[in-house]
Amino acid sequence: MSSSSAHTFKEKERDLNTHIESFIAQMKRRQIKGPHDVAIATAQLLLRVVSAARWTHIDQLILQIKVVGRRLQSAQPRELTCGNIVRRVLALIREESEDTSDSESGDGANNSLLITSMFSLLQTDFDNGNSSDNSKGAKKDLKPYIIEGIQELIDELRNSSESIAGKSVEMIHENETILTATPNSNTVLKFLLRAAQKRKFTVLIAEVFPNDIEVAHRFSIKLAEAGIEATVITDAMVYSIMGRVGKVILGTCAVLANGGLLATSGTEMICQCAKAHRTPVVVCTGIYKLSPMYPFDTESLVEVGDTGKVLNFEDGSLVEKVDVVNPLFDYVPPELVDIYITNLGGFSPSFMYRLVLDNYRQEDVKL
Repeated sequence: MSSSSAHTFKEKERDLNTHIESFIAQMKRRQIKGPHDVAIATAQLLLRVVSAARWTHIDQLILQIKVVGRRLQSAQPRELTCGNIVRRVLALIREESEDTSDSESGDGANNSLLITSMFSLLQTDFDNGNSSDNSKGAKKDLKPYIIEGIQELIDELRNSSESIAGKSVEMIHENETILTATPNSNTVLKFLLRAAQKRKFTVLIAEVFPNDIEVAHRFSIKLAEAGIEATVITDAMVYSIMGRVGKVILGTCAVLANGGLLATSGTEMICQCAKAHRTPVVVCTGIYKLSPMYPFDTESLVEVGDTGKVLNFEDGSLVEKVDVVNPLFDYVPPELVDIYITNLGGFSPSFMYRLVLDNYRQEDVKL
């Protein structure tokens, strides 16, 4: 390697490390947040990593991606989408490597038959040596194929909400009453807006006190601007009004391998009410939110927010006498969900493990 090329490589390495450190800092400061934004930012960073990486064997590239993935995941352990994208890229790399190996072994078998025929005809040591040299061939460069695969993954992430929204007309009926409890979900918003182009329906929005009250009101304004009759209701009204609800449509922060999900705090209570009234629960989610993790310890998955929103610290005498917890998310078990609407189609919770096997490799579950 010449000194100039070595110098250029070191510059690229420093530039890459700077981008990684910047990404980690933004994750810790919550400048990048939300499953969709985190997923795209992670995929773009890994695209840069693969483009700058140098390796002589595919295992070296996999190791580099895993090292970076562990650093990214440690920045915000409860943001499961980041780890999901790292694992998707690792699965993509392994698939490209296996396809190349299969192709080369097939070519090798054909070359072997050809060489055997030549040996039997020529029967000379010189021709035997030349035929052996010709059979080796140049090794396929995987980097362009891996980069193309990551770019396709980024396109999938960007178009996932639109793909899900395209199924809304099939799910929402004319003059139906819909209840949602995840007003911070852009996927649910697009789903309802697309359905409103061909259906007339009413949307009830649970305020999910105390974290998303303002978000719920902004959500209702966006629906109203599209001509949808939208009303924000208190959490206490959910059970009494559930009998008039046709469907509960929810977004999610993450879907786990057992078919359960993590969603806005208060979602589990709404799903319990829906089950009591036999109201279908529909969850809109991109496949990129599907995690190969199982909820063995649900408390470790749930992030806790500002307790001052639940009990004002000005009430000093009461604060000293009670323990206040403000979870930002709920774990909803799979038995409370009827169907997942994804960018690949509709699936029951019991089928999610199969999608995990299709999108991830077992050896990459633990980064």
